[in-house]
Formats: sequence, C-alpha cells, structure tokens
Amino acid sequence: MEIVRYEFLFEAAQPIAHHSESFGNTAVAMRRKIQLEDGSFVEIPIVTADAMRHALREASSFATLDAAGVLNDIALEEGAMRLLFSGGMLTGKGDASAIKLDAYREMIDVVPALALFGGCAGNRAVPGRLNVDDATLVCEEYAHYLPAWVTAHLATKGRHLDTCRAHIEEVQRVRGDALLDPGKRHLLSPGARANAEDRLLASGEAHESGDEKAAASSKSTMMPRRFERIVQGSLLVWGLEATCYTPLDRDTLDTAAAAFLSMARVGGKKATGHGLLRAVAAQKETLVSYTERTVEACSISFRMGALFRAHVAERKDRLRAFLSTVDA
Repeated sequence: MEIVRYEFLFEAAQPIAHHSESFGNTAVAMRRKIQLEDGSFVEIPIVTADAMRHALREASSFATLDAAGVLNDIALEEGAMRLLFSGGMLTGKGDASAIKLDAYREMIDVVPALALFGGCAGNRAVPGRLNVDDATLVCEEYAHYLPAWVTAHLATKGRHLDTCRAHIEEVQRVRGDALLDPGKRHLLSPGARANAEDRLLASGEAHESGDEKAAASSKSTMMPRRFERIVQGSLLVWGLEATCYTPLDRDTLDTAAAAFLSMARVGGKKATGHGLLRAVAAQKETLVSYTERTVEACSISFRMGALFRAHVAERKDRLRAFLSTVDA
C-alpha cells in the first residue's frame, strides 16, 4: 500500500465562472472562509473539491470506455451512465443488506476507477480511496497556507501576490431579444408578426403611461445578467491524494489525472470562453516514484496508462455486460 499525494499549480488560461449563489440577476463567485495570521477572517475564491473530483471522475470514465474500444459504439442505460459519470445512486432494490463481495470485485475489476472514486450500486454506497482538495486562489491572504514548493516556485518567477479581491471581476452580459430586430421579425408568420408588434406597441404605451402591470406583461425577453469571475492569468493550487494497493491503482490514478489535465475545464459558462486551466507546476517528489514515469515541474507530461489500458481492454466484453445490467 502507498498513499500518493499530487499537488498542482494551475493558471487560469480563461476566466473561471464558478458560483455559489445568485442575488437577483447577479451570480456570486464561490468562496471559502479562512482565518488570517492576525486572527481576522476573509473569504477567498475557490473551485470546490466536488467540482474538481467530478471532473476527474468524468475523465477516468471516458478513459475507461476508450481503453475498452467502446467509446463510440456503446449505448448506456441510465444506471450505467449515473455510475460512470456521477457515482450512481442508492436504489433500495434487492433484499441483501450489502453489495455481495463477488459483485463488488467484478465492479472494480472491469471499472478500476471505481476502486478509487467509489460509487453507489444496488442498495449500498461503496467508499472510495481518493481525497481531493478545493482548487484555491493563490493570493496574498492565502500565502501562509501555500505549500513550500509553491512559494519557492513563485519566488523563482518573481510572482507578486495581490489581494483576493484583485483577482475577481464583475462582468455583465445581455441575452438579446430577436423580436426587437425588424429584419428578424420579417421571418415570422403573419400572425406571429402581428402579435409581436402588438406587444411592442403595448410596451411603449405602458412606459409612457407609467402602467407597471401592463409594462410587466408586455416587456421584452431581453435579459441583462451579471456575474463574478476569477480573472484570466490567476493561479490556483490544488491537491489530491489516493490510497493505492496495486500498480493498477496507481496507473488508474495517473491515467485519470493525465486525462483531466489534457483539457481541464471547471466551473460554468464553458461554452463562452470560461473555465480552462493549464497546469504550470507540480510537486515532483510525490509524483515521481516509479520508473517509466516523467513529470516535469513546468511542463507536465505523463507517460503511463499502458497497464490500465491493457487491463480494461482484456475485460471489454465483461465491461459491456456489467454496464448493461448494473443497478445504479
């Protein structure tokens, strides 16, 4: 057995929109409360451990389906989809008090990542062996919590630490209303065009008369919205650790990490230029422990996955059978 800890320093290659709640039409960035050295408290931006762990789980599941050669031609049932990408759920079915030992062994044999991530199948939650940290903003307030290797790396780069507030910006976007464009209204059917123009006229009349009720019923669907985001170029520190009992465990962990790092996106608004992370440094002493594995501090590159891919490929038929019958 070995307990493996990986630590990464990420750069926000795009702004990060990861929110905790909304007030009206304004979304607030996710934050965690910490205590400073002088005893005062402050809330600093984070990407939650739940979000980071989920991204790892998804990466490992895609890697599993790809290794089995079924990524492009498999048709998953709902239970299998939930188990692979969300950890499953308790169904309460069956009369046993726990998952049978042979069924559990079959599950982690055909999907090795489940041994690390855990999951719910049948009527029992199976704990995993992977612990994931929040990805935390590297800022002035968090300086005394930073791992020593991160502090040393920042010093070599001459990186200045600013306050957490300096790393947050508030931006506004507006959802347009196509009906306000006369050119687009010509695309409507005659009846729909007449209804749209009547509503526009009613809106104008309500505005002039000050009739709030009429204005509300005839208002445009254009919607301004504001949200906080971590600015592009900010750094975040993130760690994970796993208990590995076999070389396959370690290779599965490394494969999941490599798959995630190859295109790490977190938070919301991914379709509009948000969420891309780039790993710029790593804790080398923990990561490098086996031969045939290379991790460079500033340009992370993994050479692994052969054991994981061979293991899954040999069991692809059993994997298909398992995913077609699993109750999750």
